Amino acid sequence: MWYLLYNITLMIVFVTALPFLPLMLMLGPRYREGFSQRFGFYPQDRLAGLAAARPVWIHAASVGEVRAAGALVRAFKVASPERKVLISTFTATGNRIARQMEGVDAAIFLPLDFYWIVRGTLARIHPSLLVFIETEIWPNLLREAYRHGIPTLLLSGRLSAKAFSRYFLWRRFFRQVLGYFTFFGMQSPEDALRIQKLGADETKVAVTGSLKFASERVGERCQSIISARDPRRQLLVAGSSHRGEEEILLQVLTLAREQFPALTMVLAPRHPERFAEVEKLLRNSPFAFHRKSQVQAEKYFEKDILLLDTVGELPDFFAAADVTFVGGSLVDIGGHNVLEPARFQKPVLFGPYMSNFKSIAEEMKQSGAAIEVHDAGELARVLMGLLADADARVQMGRRASQFAGANRNAFTRNFSLAQRYL
Repeated sequence: MWYLLYNITLMIVFVTALPFLPLMLMLGPRYREGFSQRFGFYPQDRLAGLAAARPVWIHAASVGEVRAAGALVRAFKVASPERKVLISTFTATGNRIARQMEGVDAAIFLPLDFYWIVRGTLARIHPSLLVFIETEIWPNLLREAYRHGIPTLLLSGRLSAKAFSRYFLWRRFFRQVLGYFTFFGMQSPEDALRIQKLGADETKVAVTGSLKFASERVGERCQSIISARDPRRQLLVAGSSHRGEEEILLQVLTLAREQFPALTMVLAPRHPERFAEVEKLLRNSPFAFHRKSQVQAEKYFEKDILLLDTVGELPDFFAAADVTFVGGSLVDIGGHNVLEPARFQKPVLFGPYMSNFKSIAEEMKQSGAAIEVHDAGELARVLMGLLADADARVQMGRRASQFAGANRNAFTRNFSLAQRYL
């Protein structure tokens, strides 16, 4: 009965949205890209030979999840070089990164969760294992995978208090949905408890940690960026910023330059569709800036701000920073991956809204590997304190790196769980 209601609701929402589809398609590539794939129409060359190979299908919704899945993909290839790996994403940016990722044989957009679409997609791909990264619960896809006898895992599983409260309203339905998972590898004991309260069988739940502890490979670009730096100029790298944070960061740069007039900033908006919006904001500011896509490496840091308007290069710039700030945390987004800069022995700053990385953020603060700030004034004060004290920067960066390194066995636990079902 619950599935019937779910599918009726899906159909009502879809029919209601139909008149608006032409408008959405006119809004830009974000909505047009992969449109046909969401209805199960995949290019023949994209899936050629996959079904016969029984690939591992990893679903990673967006950029952060795709990056977290990277080490998993590489490990599958090392363990079995002939194994095919397919990644599906929900966002266009995530899809572009997945297509460029080493070891990925095909990258597609996740089909809409209509049972006839996911049934046909599963028949075409014929995966040996279906892996969802973090918080991904698609009722029809899960049920059809179960009916096809495909093991289904949730790895690096995360269920925030806010998400849990929403799901809990429909707990009778989700108790049935969660029954189609083969196993749950959750990030923390709190996540494990929430998924059990939602209806997951406790015998199928374990704490495996976050895949984001796995080291991300950084290419030769990293060294070229470090070499392009002027050692006389300090560098703040502000990554994954959202609307409302860029204005705060410009205030911070203004305040910090009173003490450090040579300070430069790399500003990396989280979503590519906001690059033009942030560029307009910078044009109306007193600061000179370059767009990264329009200059060579030797000119990256010659102006006040470098707008990082490319995808997938933020870790390289974190490696070159003196101090790092992780966005989505001064506005109520939930934060982003604080482990990326930590791996490079960099001091990590973030705001109070870190619900997506709550346990990691708390542990980093307690270990002295990160500092939480609440507004432009506090961020500027902490930044200036770190820039003025090289020893403090080094010690904080070392603690951040040690924290990230000490938890790398989380990847082993997640990968071992996946290997169990192949």
